[in-house]
Amino acid sequence: MNMIWLKLHNIRGYLRIKVNIVRAVWLRLVVQESGRLKSVGKIGLLEGPQYIKIGEGTKFCDGVYLTAWRIKDAPILEIGKNCEFGTSNHITCSNKIKIGNNCLTGKWVTITDNSHGQTIFEDMTKSPLVRKVISKGPVIIDDNVWIGDKATILPSVHIGEGAIVGANSVVSKDVPPYAVVAGNPAKIIKQTKNE
Repeated sequence: MNMIWLKLHNIRGYLRIKVNIVRAVWLRLVVQESGRLKSVGKIGLLEGPQYIKIGEGTKFCDGVYLTAWRIKDAPILEIGKNCEFGTSNHITCSNKIKIGNNCLTGKWVTITDNSHGQTIFEDMTKSPLVRKVISKGPVIIDDNVWIGDKATILPSVHIGEGAIVGANSVVSKDVPPYAVVAGNPAKIIKQTKNE
C-alpha cells in the first residue's frame, strides 16, 4: 500500500501526518468514466470507488465524503450529470443511492442508506463501532432536486423530481415531485402541480 507524508505547519513547528492514498484525504479525485479521466473536485474521503459512478459535469466542493461499503452485495452509488455538491457533504452507501441529473446541495448535507446496528437491545449494548452496518432501503433522488444546508436524507426515501428540501431538515419519508419540505421530521409545506 502506497503512503505519502504531509507536513502541516503549526505554532510549534511541523506535524507529520501519514496519509493513505487509497482513502484519499484532501486529494483531488479523478474518476474514469467512458474511458476518459476527469477531475470532479477535492474529496475528503473516498471509500469503494469501484462502486461509484459520477455523471459528466458533476462538481464537488471541498471536503465531500463519498463512501460505498460492501457489506453483502456490491453497493451502487450513482450520481447523475451536472450536479453540484456543497462543502462537507457526506454521501454513504451500503445498498443503493441513486441521485438524478441537475441536483444541487448546500453545505454539510448527509445522504445515507445505512446505519450502525438496529435499535434493539442486543445492538444497543455494543459499541456503535462494532455494530453491523445495515440498510433499511435505498435512497432515490430524482432530477432537479435542491437540498438545503445541513439537511439529512435517511434510508428508504424517494425524493421526487423538482422537490426542494429546506435547510436543517431530516427527511425520513418519501417526498412527492415538486414539493417543498422542511423540518425535523420533514413535512410538506408547499405542493406545486403542473397544470
